[in-house]
Amino acid sequence: MANQLNNSQNPDAIPGTPSTADTSKALNTRNGNVTAAPQPATQVEYGGLSGSAKAEWSFRARRRLFYVLLCLLIVVPIQAVLKYLPGGLWWPWAGLFHTLFTKVVGVNLTVTGKRHRKGPVLFVSNHISWLDIVILGGVLPRSSFVAKSQIAGWGAVGWLAKLQRTIFVNRERRHDSSRQSNAMLDAIAKGDSLILFPEGTSTLGQTVSPFKSSLFAVAEQARKNLGKDVIVQPVTLAFTDVDGIPLTRQRRPLVAWVGDMELVDHAREVLATGSIKAHVHFHDPMTLREGFTRKAMALQASADIAAKLDKLNGHRA
Repeated sequence: MANQLNNSQNPDAIPGTPSTADTSKALNTRNGNVTAAPQPATQVEYGGLSGSAKAEWSFRARRRLFYVLLCLLIVVPIQAVLKYLPGGLWWPWAGLFHTLFTKVVGVNLTVTGKRHRKGPVLFVSNHISWLDIVILGGVLPRSSFVAKSQIAGWGAVGWLAKLQRTIFVNRERRHDSSRQSNAMLDAIAKGDSLILFPEGTSTLGQTVSPFKSSLFAVAEQARKNLGKDVIVQPVTLAFTDVDGIPLTRQRRPLVAWVGDMELVDHAREVLATGSIKAHVHFHDPMTLREGFTRKAMALQASADIAAKLDKLNGHRA
């Protein structure tokens, strides 16, 4: 996913040098006139997330936001109860919200390939944007996301993720690995599928970053502890056009959430965009039983997704 929402203070600042705040107050002399330097944009809180206070919300963005909030108002109270019920009763309402959200923001989705439908599946996908969540959440029944632990603290977003039964992992805290593995195994034992983004971060959607094979270890653990050969199915996700115009590298930030852009600001831009063409493709599944190791599965999944992504993008740079 994108980098941390808020930039940390610079530990390498040299004592005695002016701070950013001091610099912003400095006066610039231009053509003999003295003018104040531009002030940085004021940040405000939106449901626990930061965003620019001066940014304008277009009529389209406001209208779409209204419909998203309306969907939340209808779905969330029911989902808050269903998530505690046994079986797969928790998913239909979550899936309905994801599907409605996708349509509200103007995503025209094409799905190809054959999704594996028997038993728990470990779906592994490339990662481009926060839109990946609502798109995959709408087409993968009874599936929980595996996400980095920081998201749990992202205000309303973290709360909604918990309603989806998201499993949060902290790769930096090794002593938590056993608890995290048990949470994933518990979901599989209950018959739920998992959705992983093995790149560990989001990209512009032109190429695929190396997959972290450690995230595939759950397949080995399920075989050892549960006696199940969990199906691993690679999924390619691509955004190819916005408003009917093919996405080139320069235009990819219209949908790709990368760098230091605030989530709220990027969401506002997406809501203001016209139509977004997206494509989801299911690749052939694989299991450990076929002789794959977790590292081999990570390499094969990455290669399959990268090849399909390049094809869907029309080999555009």
